[in-house]
Amino acid sequence: MAKTFKFEIITPGKVVYSDSVQSVTAEGTEGSFGILADHAPLITEVQMSVLTVTDGKDDTVQFAIEGGFLEVMANNVVVLTDACLKEGEVDIEKARAEKDAAEKALLKAASIGEKEMARDALKRANTWLKLAKVH
Repeated sequence: MAKTFKFEIITPGKVVYSDSVQSVTAEGTEGSFGILADHAPLITEVQMSVLTVTDGKDDTVQFAIEGGFLEVMANNVVVLTDACLKEGEVDIEKARAEKDAAEKALLKAASIGEKEMARDALKRANTWLKLAKVH
């Protein structure tokens, strides 16, 4: 069995996940990266994306995170994010409606700020749908 380390995902409202895991794969600002036990200390920004965890029982668990920060320190890894959904928690109809609304908003956007907000909303909806394995 592979060596494990403590992993947590924390939002402002609650601890979403806390367990011993074998690996974490995340999307950073410079691309994808993986964390295994005994990883060097690290603090990095993580993008809005699907984060994949292999737990201590060799099961894979996925989460959609809304960006944030990941810290590795002495076999403890913490992700701080504004919002997180675990696979199986996605309201597919709501995510599809948000995607449609964001696409329409992007077409109608007049200012740079409006376009940026619409792109963020579209990326969030696509991330949730990716977690639900619906495209």
